[in-house]
Formats: sequence, structure tokens, C-alpha cells
Amino acid sequence: MTQTPAASFILLSYCQEDTIAEAVQSLLDQNCEPIEIIISDDASADGTFEKIKQLAGTYSGPHRVVARRNETNMGVNRHIEHAISLATSDLMIWTAGDDRNAPNRAQRVIDSHRETGAKLLYSDAETVGPDGEPGENAYRRALFYKDFSTEDAATAFSLYLGATAAWHKDLYRKYGGFPKDRAYEDLILGFRALLEDGLHYIPENLVIYKEDVGISAQLTKKISTLTNQERRARMLKGHLAVLEQRLADARTFGLADSSPVVRKIKQAAGKIHARLDFYNGIGAVLASRHYGWGAKLQGIASEGMRRLRNR
Repeated sequence: MTQTPAASFILLSYCQEDTIAEAVQSLLDQNCEPIEIIISDDASADGTFEKIKQLAGTYSGPHRVVARRNETNMGVNRHIEHAISLATSDLMIWTAGDDRNAPNRAQRVIDSHRETGAKLLYSDAETVGPDGEPGENAYRRALFYKDFSTEDAATAFSLYLGATAAWHKDLYRKYGGFPKDRAYEDLILGFRALLEDGLHYIPENLVIYKEDVGISAQLTKKISTLTNQERRARMLKGHLAVLEQRLADARTFGLADSSPVVRKIKQAAGKIHARLDFYNGIGAVLASRHYGWGAKLQGIASEGMRRLRNR
């Protein structure tokens, strides 16, 4: 009978042929007990998967290596969900095709999980710019790297550096998947783990994280072609998708509508609805029955001022 590995280390890639070799090698070089390594490519149109196959095909170490490619592009959240179904371990460590991992990352995560039982573990990272220069460590401004409350996290849109995450399948089994579009998985999973009192921070640089590159940079480039109004609407829809998922997750956890956390999420979602409605005209905001007058007035004022500034 094959023993279940202590962790599944999962790399998701998409059109990252310039960085994929170093990323994959950092997995193959993990100095830890035997683990499962899954390298999953989302139908890259460049030479990313060819490099993955070459490295995986020559590996002869202690870890079980699976290299695979989606037939069609799934997008980030659907790709994550598919990778979950491939992992044989409940503890999954995540990385991307443009980041590198310290050789002790897997073992530090495994040991920390055994010690704490945490549902989500995250760490520090060494950040580098697109040309290899030292990064700005902007991720340190995220909420989970300082003192915070559950109410703070309920409406925050920066929780931790997702590139450093490892998490347990229970966060998926209990609460379900992720919104198809616009909602980054770290914003969903961080809140779920907080509800479960299952967060654990490892204060070590376990990842070398490239800022302003990869899939997020590709998305930023795509968004730059939109008008100011289109970019604003896209951002607001993304925030709304996160809040709606958090509201559903809070209820799944068992929080009542009267709880401060649920009330705060609903209030924040109402304000965003009003801001989105503003772009259909002030009359759409005033006529809505989905949020109160406070949200209506704030939506009209904030988006109206933004429109004036961007003229």
C-alpha cells in the first residue's frame, strides 16, 4: 500500500518559459522527507511545458513527480481547483512558475503544520524586481503581517502574500470552490482560515518572489488597455466577488446575520453595489432597494469625485 505523502507541492504555470526552469528546480531540490510534486501547466502557448517535461523527466530523487498540462486554458481559479483534485495529500504547498522556493520550505511547512494543526500557513519572502534588483517588500503591508481582528479581515483586500501559502483541503471541502473570475484565492482562503482559527505565520524567507511579473503582471498589462471607468468597474466587481464569497463562507461557518463580521461585510458590499450602480446613472443608485441611504450617498459622492478627477 502506497503511503500518503506528507505534502503535495504544487506548481501552477502559464507562459513562463523564461523563469520556469529555476522554479521547477527549486521544487526538485527540496531537502525534506519524500513528498509529492505536481507541476501543472495551464495550456501555455510558449515553451513552458517543454522545459517542465525535460526537467521532470530527468529527475531521480526521493520525491514523486507529476508533470502535466491542461488541454485548454482554465484560468487561475479553475486551475487551482483541478490541481486540488490531483493532490493525494491534504496539505498542499503552492508556488508559481516565476518564483523560487528555499530548499527547506516544504519541511518547514510540514513541521509547522504538525506542530500547530493550522489550516493555512504563510511566511515571509525575499522579493526581487523584474530585473533582479532587490524588491520593495510591499507585501509586508498586508493585514496578516500586523495586529488585526476578524472584523478587520472581513473587508480587507490584502491579507498575506499568496506566493508563500500552504493550506489544508478542509478549507475547500467545507466551504467549496472560488468565484470563477476576479477573486484571488488568497483573499478567500485567508478569511476561511481565520474563521477556523487556523492561521500560522512562519517568519522566515521561504520563497524568492518576483514582483511585477508573472500572471498578475500579464493581467495588469491587459487592464492597462481599458478606460479609467472600465478599470474602476473591474476592480469594484472583483472586490464585490470577494465580499459575496466571504459572506457565504461566514454563514457556512455558522455566523448569524446579526454578528459584527457579517454586518460589516454586508455594509461594505452595499457600498460597492452603489458605486457600481453610479455608472448606470445616479437614478440607478437612488432607485435601488439593495442598500441604504448611507451607501447611496457615499457611492454618488465617491464615484462622482473620482469621475471629475479623471476627466
